[in-house]
Amino acid sequence: MKHIAVIVALGLLSGCGVQGMKHGGTAEAPYKDMLKKPLLADSVMRDGDDLSYQVHVTLTDNVAVPDIAQLQASCAIPSGSLLYMEAPGTPGADGQPTRITVMRNLAPEVIGELQQNASFTDACARTPRPDWRLVSTTDTQRQLLIDRASLKTVGEKIEFWGAYDEPLILINTLKKMPYAQTRLHWEVSCSRQTYRTLAAFSLTPKNTVTFGNVVAVPIDQPFSTAEADTRTLLKAACSPTAAQLPVAVTRTKLMQTLTPAPVPATVTEAISALGMPAPAKPLHHLVEKRELGSSSLRTEVFIEPGAGNNLLKLRRATQFSSANITTFRGLFSLTFQSEFELRGMNVSAASTVEQLSFSGDWKRMPIGTTLGFKLKELNRNTAEEDRVLSRDATCVVAREVPASDINSTLSGTAKALNCTTTGDNYQATSTVMYLQDYGYFFTQQDVVKGKYTTRTTLVNAQ
Repeated sequence: MKHIAVIVALGLLSGCGVQGMKHGGTAEAPYKDMLKKPLLADSVMRDGDDLSYQVHVTLTDNVAVPDIAQLQASCAIPSGSLLYMEAPGTPGADGQPTRITVMRNLAPEVIGELQQNASFTDACARTPRPDWRLVSTTDTQRQLLIDRASLKTVGEKIEFWGAYDEPLILINTLKKMPYAQTRLHWEVSCSRQTYRTLAAFSLTPKNTVTFGNVVAVPIDQPFSTAEADTRTLLKAACSPTAAQLPVAVTRTKLMQTLTPAPVPATVTEAISALGMPAPAKPLHHLVEKRELGSSSLRTEVFIEPGAGNNLLKLRRATQFSSANITTFRGLFSLTFQSEFELRGMNVSAASTVEQLSFSGDWKRMPIGTTLGFKLKELNRNTAEEDRVLSRDATCVVAREVPASDINSTLSGTAKALNCTTTGDNYQATSTVMYLQDYGYFFTQQDVVKGKYTTRTTLVNAQ
């Protein structure tokens, strides 16, 4: 079964062998069946009047590892939501459990089933409203919290919920899901200094679960093997002074924003060593029209001088996103910073060129000669792991034409460079025009992997 990531706003769920959503009855029958199921005890969390919890459902043919549904419902009024369903025993192509993201409010005609579900009503009666207390704050401004109301003695052990409360909204790079807090359900033996994790869930600032699970087979571990933040919370649960901990205060949280590191001195020195002449004229504002197949995109480029004659600061803006860039005369980015939307999430990206070398006569660019550059770039993205990307470019100076051929307002001449660039799973050819009066490289055409052609027209230049 292939990985599914479907947002369903209205109507029935459907798709890749979702058996529990297919069997007969009325349109709401699958939801009614789901709301009749017993709650998984270790998954139950409370925020105000709302319970978050999991139940077992049937999504796949895998009977060895039960499929689950994550729900949120009110103990006070007839309202609830199905957040997602997941098949932990059926991984997708990315290695993560097959998942259907739903985020659907349940209809009044089915939510009534919860009032008849003794497991749900018992959970509402037995689960107190949380009393989150601040244990400590780390150097990264992560707060370590303990829900004092959840502390429960079971024999010689204590059960409780603890939390890592982040200062920002982060994205889990494996799940590709946002979260601002991670809650962990633990069972602790204070006398033996051992603990076991019963469940772990990640939530948004509005206390909506985005991913998590109940541990199928909890294993006892010594406190000494836990990471430092976990150890702090385990010891707090065993402390008789937990009642004196300060009440945790809800924090306003923004999405994590990445900023690029400064351009290393070795990189700017490599550029300065080229000895390229200072531009005779500045460019301040460009309007580009980029065409990819049958679609086109208008981009405005705002240009300011950077350090020295060779670096420029650009702000590139489209109707969808904007980026702030430090560039080597427009040819390639030295630093890059942008925010954009990916699968409904706000993602931040930043990059910095860390190594750079050149070959050829970039100062004069004689016709027929070959120029080249190699770089390594640290590429960071809040939705992915950090990567170091390599690029190796070779450019042949093909000809010289009037700059007015590119845009009628431009003066002087332009040298056409035919470039081939290779790198990590990357291959592209491009036509680049060097506007000599302005000291600016303008890319007219890119062909990536021999298939995807982008043609760019300079609509306006000031």
